[in-house]
Amino acid sequence: MIRLAIVWHHHQPCYLDLRRGEAVMPWVRLHGTKDYYGMAAILREFPGVRAHFNLVPGLLRQVDAAVKGAADPWLRLARVPAAELRPEEKQTLCETFFMAHEDNLIRANARYGELFRRARHPAGGGRWRPEALAAADYRDLQVWQNLAWFHPLLRESHPTVRTLVDQGRHFSEADKEACLAAQREVLADLVPRHRAMQDAGQAELTTTPYWHPILPLLCRMESARVAMPAVALPKAPALDMTDDARAQLRRAVVAHRAAFGRDPRGLWPSEGSVSPEILPVLSEAGIRWFATDEGVLESSLGSDFRRGAAGAPQNADLLYGSWRVAEGLSAVFRDHALSDLVGFEYKRADAEEAAEDLMDRIRAGGRAAGDGALVTIALDGENAWEHYPGNGVPFLRAFYRRLQEDGEIRTVLLGDELAERPPTRALDRLWSGSWIHRNFAIWVGHPEDNAAWELLGKTRQTLLEATSAAGQDPRGAPAPPARGAGEAAVPDLPLAWDSLLAAEGSDWFWWFGDDHFTPLAGTFDALFRAHLQNVHAFLGRPAPPELLRPIKGRAAPAPAWSAPWALLDVKVDGRRSDYYEWISAGHYSAAKDLDVMDRSTGWIRDVWFGFDRRRLLLRVDCEGPARDGLLTRCVKVVFETPEGKSVSIGSDGQAEGLGATAAAGEILELAVPLRDLDVLPGEIVEFYVEAASGPASQRVPARMPIAIRVPADEDERVRWIV
Repeated sequence: MIRLAIVWHHHQPCYLDLRRGEAVMPWVRLHGTKDYYGMAAILREFPGVRAHFNLVPGLLRQVDAAVKGAADPWLRLARVPAAELRPEEKQTLCETFFMAHEDNLIRANARYGELFRRARHPAGGGRWRPEALAAADYRDLQVWQNLAWFHPLLRESHPTVRTLVDQGRHFSEADKEACLAAQREVLADLVPRHRAMQDAGQAELTTTPYWHPILPLLCRMESARVAMPAVALPKAPALDMTDDARAQLRRAVVAHRAAFGRDPRGLWPSEGSVSPEILPVLSEAGIRWFATDEGVLESSLGSDFRRGAAGAPQNADLLYGSWRVAEGLSAVFRDHALSDLVGFEYKRADAEEAAEDLMDRIRAGGRAAGDGALVTIALDGENAWEHYPGNGVPFLRAFYRRLQEDGEIRTVLLGDELAERPPTRALDRLWSGSWIHRNFAIWVGHPEDNAAWELLGKTRQTLLEATSAAGQDPRGAPAPPARGAGEAAVPDLPLAWDSLLAAEGSDWFWWFGDDHFTPLAGTFDALFRAHLQNVHAFLGRPAPPELLRPIKGRAAPAPAWSAPWALLDVKVDGRRSDYYEWISAGHYSAAKDLDVMDRSTGWIRDVWFGFDRRRLLLRVDCEGPARDGLLTRCVKVVFETPEGKSVSIGSDGQAEGLGATAAAGEILELAVPLRDLDVLPGEIVEFYVEAASGPASQRVPARMPIAIRVPADEDERVRWIV
């Protein structure tokens, strides 16, 4: 008999801004109605098949937030009545609402594909034609961007979803709201659905440290040198984070018990990352077994698991079994090749042929290992399926059907299996590494990774000092609820620690460095720094300037503003006095910040900037007259270079600081003498504009300051952008 353990790992990073109570990206919502629902629903069709679902607590928390109405920029854009969309919102819709698999999610749906072809610029290059779509088209796009992410089984079983898919086009605003309501309904059922499968004995639910950190790096940063002796490590205080590792695990166990009624027995360490130092931490948390990658076992034993022609690994008896790694703690090691076939390769094959090939390989490996072999397949349970035809349903059905009917292979749940048949072999030396190249190179060593760790360490040092002064350490308590949108931002030590622990998540470091690419790398960078900024905010302190500067270098987005091209001749009177007054100014549109900005606080629409011979000149265009908006807002211009300087504009439109003058009427105009700013020709000025109304604030630009160079005396018609 060959025993087979299947582990599906479900995870998303902390997209929630824990201070604002809103998400920055929509992937929890969208994967929730597709993969988190669908993977459980398909398994239920085959009651004779058992599997594990590894549900990261930070993911479950974000699902709950979405059910309770936490917004994200895409959701806000979807809710704007199509007839009221502004030009910049139409542009953003085109840029983001087609961010899905072109063949399997867009073109597979006729109307979605039609909108894609019409909106995409014929010259390509990532350009779009917003003017090609009418209001009715945009409404259909708002619906289809959400509808396409409903799992195929929901299209068959959910009345609202089935009706909308059948209708296909000419949606109304009521149809749109019905689609979004169905989305929340499905998300609300995810935890009860998984708990029912657990209670029925078909699924074992396992966990991961709360915000998905790389535990070995928290417990001992030097563990990276085991596989990479020459690696450059970050240099910062407070990077001995074993107590945080304990908190991440303790909070995971508490959250898991609250959701599913029992403690987790098993753990998928984030990215399969393990080291000897994490073993006592796992045992303290009550974990009984964990799974990681075969490469870790291969390096631990000094063995060789190369595959032969039939696909069976050498030394199969060592790989296909369990190991005792500490008293009461067992480990299993996934078959890397089989897991990668499912994750990356079978998507190109016929579903029946792929399922049969997988069964053959499991049999070959199990037979090579001998009677009682325990084969483990473990992989990401969400991102592979949009690359499969039918979201993977034909393949998974073919695979599960064969497993249910097979007499030689039996699926098992590891908690039961290892309790019934404890490991008889002890692993004397556990390698320090992950499932990727059996090292930690993705998360530490690159200058960007190290810079991020150093910012985290400095922030953590500040937080440790505040914790010591308070005489209490909230890390021992369950994770606190995120701040609700619009709630007053008062000092809160538990949420400061929650934000710090969220910044320890693996995903931020995944996108730093040059290992991986995403067009959203700048957003991940900004969100990582936002978590650290929130630590300071929850302590009632301003964030240090270094947390406002992007970490990403080569992959960072190019400056999104246009440059001034000549000296200005501006009268500071709060009026659009003359068409030519600001014609040569640089310009930044706040619409570019829609992906990170709360639309309800988007008072600033445009910032114009430039110089005359003696002054830096700024103009702020607003929603409504500037003089009216200033009655309920505090506006500041904050300079990062020169550091520590700022100008405030009061409710009367007058400026305070740096000898500045201002006027507020239809627009806000401001002049800052270069002498008082203490900058010389050729030097760089970096600044942003901030408008705060109660607890809600808007910073423009949201991610990085505008950077321009002070013109030299001979400059007249030049581009001073940095």
